Amino acid sequence: MPHYEPLNTAALAEIMAIVGDKYVLVGPDIPEEYTRDAWTPPGPPRYPEAVVFPANTEEVAAIVRSANRRLFPVVPRGGGTGLSGGTVPVYGGVIVDLSRMNQIIKIDPKARYIVAEPAVLTLDIQKEAAKHGLLYAGDPSSDDCVIGGNVATNAGGNRAVKYGVTADQIYELEIVTPQGEIVNLGGRLKKNSTGYGLVKLIIGSEGTLGIVTRITLKLNRLAPIFTTSLALFPNFSDAAAAVTVILDDPLLDPISLEIIDQKTMAALARYREDWRFSEQGGDCLIIQLEAKDEGEQAEKQNQLAAIIQKAGGIHLHPDSEKVWQARREFGKAIQAESSVLGIEDVVVPVDELPDFSAQLYKIAQTVGLEVRIAGHAGDGNVHIQILPGDTPEPEWESKFHHFTQILHSDVYSRGGRISGEHGIGVKRKQYFLEHVNPVELELMKSVKKSFDPQGILNPGKIFDIAGI
Repeated sequence: MPHYEPLNTAALAEIMAIVGDKYVLVGPDIPEEYTRDAWTPPGPPRYPEAVVFPANTEEVAAIVRSANRRLFPVVPRGGGTGLSGGTVPVYGGVIVDLSRMNQIIKIDPKARYIVAEPAVLTLDIQKEAAKHGLLYAGDPSSDDCVIGGNVATNAGGNRAVKYGVTADQIYELEIVTPQGEIVNLGGRLKKNSTGYGLVKLIIGSEGTLGIVTRITLKLNRLAPIFTTSLALFPNFSDAAAAVTVILDDPLLDPISLEIIDQKTMAALARYREDWRFSEQGGDCLIIQLEAKDEGEQAEKQNQLAAIIQKAGGIHLHPDSEKVWQARREFGKAIQAESSVLGIEDVVVPVDELPDFSAQLYKIAQTVGLEVRIAGHAGDGNVHIQILPGDTPEPEWESKFHHFTQILHSDVYSRGGRISGEHGIGVKRKQYFLEHVNPVELELMKSVKKSFDPQGILNPGKIFDIAGI
């Protein structure tokens, strides 16, 4: 375990001098929400010693410099919507809540980029871009996530099938290093072969290598026409098999290609009290296409209809824009019907998706649990909600652990990984250690030691390092 010092009176006074007394919470003033994120299971809460609300990069840097002098851990926090325990203060210390850093600094429609602070809602970035006829392609299917959190986990989302994940949208990052230095990484460039690619190293590092304080994002031209279709299939395997056919078609070039199983659709219908998308029954694909004019739109819709029919689809709803809000709420719909559940975020090569889907149901049946699925089929990222079904409560934890072990082994055997976008955090740390190549793990630990020799920044996430 790393050695940290408690946050004594002198340390607290120093922090208050940096941000102002009213922007520091201690003791009973700290709400329980700071002991968890959107995943954290029931159990004794882990409180930080303080929650601090910096207003700018300089204040963040000063806090981190203080942490290095006084040896207390610092946990950066964006929107708190993470699903891996990434903002849980494992060793106490200080949570740096970035919520005051929530401004869009600049948008340049001509050069097609936007500069934002870490606590800006991703949804607001999309809206601001759309005002100028532009598209911010990052879309992690959440109304509440912030761009800093997207960077921390390299979030993917609905449009990754065409436009890539968060890393593919980023030009430049301003970060505070674990020593409290401020540095700009990357650049607003089409290409860059100047030394190590540190931007890509920071993205997805879950706040363990630096605190992101400003992000420069690329924007795309917004297509004149978007269409969303809902295709229903008699079973999940047929829906999964249709994914590669749609992706291989040279005309369609889908923006989004999502998959939802029949039971999840039924849960969404009950949660939203709206049966329009599940009245036909069946597992489904959500397909979003873009077109430059109505002629191209009609051509693509006709081609899609032919593909769905040939792939065994039983129905195609061609005008289904309202399904997106339901898609964003699938987790809430499942949670409304089961207070006990587990969440997994595996990713497999897209060509493995049909066979993996069939195997997933077999694993659940063998272990005696139930699964609900709503995933980013176009990039092989499958979000799985695991429910106890008839499993007695005392047996749930052991069964869930057994299920997860079998699931992860199957995923790795296919060339997949245990997290597509939620991250490792504390949730998947043990599973990660079971599967990661030892050489790869040592390289990661070496990077962490080089960046953060005292283990100040978000310790206890991804892996542990003895002595720091």
